[in-house]
Amino acid sequence: MGRTSTPQSERTPHGLQLSVFVPELRVADVDFNLQGILRCLEQLAADSPAPRLALFPELSLTGCTCGDLFLQPLLAASALQALPEIASRCRDLGVWALVGLPYRHVNRLYNAAALFSPVGPVGLSLERFPLDPVSGFPSRWFSAGSDFPDRQAEILGRMVPAAADLSLTLPELYPQRLQICVGRVDRLICEVCVGLLLNPCALPALSLAGQFPETSQVLRGGGKAYWAYASCGPCESTAEVVFSGRAGIVRDGETLAQAPTLQFTTQRAHARIAPRKYARRQALKTAADQIPFEPLSQTPFLSSSQPDLQSEAVFAIQTAGLIGRLRHTGLRRLVLGLSGGADSSLALLVCWQAFRLLNLEPRDILAVSMPGPGTTKASLQRLRVLAELCQVSLKVIPITGALAGHLRDIDHPPDLYDVTYENAQARERTQILLDLANQNNALMIGTGDLSEIALGWCTFNGDQTSHYHVNAGLPKTLVLRVLAWAGGALLGAEGAAAAASVCAASISPELLPTDADGTSPQSTEAVLGPYLLHDFFIFHALANRLPPREVYRLAVSAFAGRYSSEKILRWLRLFYRRFFSQQFKRSAGPEGPRVGAVSLSARSAWMVPADVSGALWLRELEGLETNTGENE
Repeated sequence: MGRTSTPQSERTPHGLQLSVFVPELRVADVDFNLQGILRCLEQLAADSPAPRLALFPELSLTGCTCGDLFLQPLLAASALQALPEIASRCRDLGVWALVGLPYRHVNRLYNAAALFSPVGPVGLSLERFPLDPVSGFPSRWFSAGSDFPDRQAEILGRMVPAAADLSLTLPELYPQRLQICVGRVDRLICEVCVGLLLNPCALPALSLAGQFPETSQVLRGGGKAYWAYASCGPCESTAEVVFSGRAGIVRDGETLAQAPTLQFTTQRAHARIAPRKYARRQALKTAADQIPFEPLSQTPFLSSSQPDLQSEAVFAIQTAGLIGRLRHTGLRRLVLGLSGGADSSLALLVCWQAFRLLNLEPRDILAVSMPGPGTTKASLQRLRVLAELCQVSLKVIPITGALAGHLRDIDHPPDLYDVTYENAQARERTQILLDLANQNNALMIGTGDLSEIALGWCTFNGDQTSHYHVNAGLPKTLVLRVLAWAGGALLGAEGAAAAASVCAASISPELLPTDADGTSPQSTEAVLGPYLLHDFFIFHALANRLPPREVYRLAVSAFAGRYSSEKILRWLRLFYRRFFSQQFKRSAGPEGPRVGAVSLSARSAWMVPADVSGALWLRELEGLETNTGENE
């Protein structure tokens, strides 16, 4: 088990030994999770004098990502059946434990945390306003703890106090009042007289400060109170987000102990705490209170102050997501298409890092180059260099012959370079990759990015399809930054040079036959417009939820002197047209981890039907054009 040291200032012969644990977990496997919790209690009892308290994450008996399995009575019943063993172990070891579980009462289900003492259960705290930890939307499974109809609940035949954000006086554990708040740290409602706040939670790992509340920010201003929080980690499902595994103990903004994050083994942080005099409690600060004003940025997805730290965080989330999927499937081989472009290059590095952390052989990563009529020699050279540096298996399968045969089969003229000609290549490549994945008992990795997903710049049932989509949360501007960082960080000077070569190349699908000089006649940005602009549109239209008129106004201000207002309006209209018309591709998209402010997952983030109309948004842009005199 990983652990952090106890600060010298907290090593006193008096007080409470407080430990926050992030145990290894399997989603919906109560027996496995129970055993992990019991091992943590044994560790706590073995190396700490009494009194001792273990804090576990939200829904630690079941996992927080069970989805509609929470509606199956078997899951909640199994969690209840685990409680006698927890109570028995607390009694035998002389320890206290706060354990998360779904709790059913009067035909309603609550997100709860049960507190056990050495003599049995002593309280049940409920999430006040339950949210889905993946989407942040109101939960479809759990009822509001604020509406709990009684003041007590039955646990193991004993009636104990029960309430949303339950507060208790337990002098045998801690001399001052303690409170238990279940759920997101930015929604805590803390009593003024509390000396110890316990917060089992579920915090997604995201890349930029301010996109999700930072525990250290939210917990400032607590006087002399102690705050302990424990979030579930990446052992939860990595289908939509990767959970951070953040766990620590804080006093008045100072972190006393903190566990490592994004770990797949049990982690622990601990400190011995003693009561201190109360100070006037300040209002809890939210993340929004902490964000300083910054000038309008042309690259809102990118951190201007800590670019390397952001890149490292994004890459770690991508890698943890893939490791989680490999652990779940038990597969030890990967297949991906490698084109020499930025998206597939970054995906390859994520695969390479995941294998390195799992101590797997990189030769079991099969990178497949599938050159067609439009593939350039420069692209082939870039992908070969990167594959050799990573020491992965490289397989070259030309598709020109298969493409010609398929076009003949459907009576398509071979020199008609239309959307059928282009999409046939993407589907042929995807067929090869999926078949190779079957042949090698491997996971097929998708490579497209968030910008392409937003614009529908992918072929349905072609490059839109994969088993797991590691780049799904990264817009193009962030892909380029993370790739440039990862090349050097993972592969040294040669890797940095290889990544720089990829980042400098023109962005092109290379689906039309090359020109006489061997270059591609296609440029993605000549068709779509600059990705720099589209990422700006995505951020403000989706993360900030601004209407088209406001997105346009901000873009004109941010890009003054770089793009004319006419060009900005033209590309903004194209963005909204494609964004609405291409929803059908997102509705059938593969799973992949969110890393920042925007996700377009149809399961957890952008939930709209494929036949929704975008007329209202496009009409506002038409009116804007009429009112301002802007013309295409």
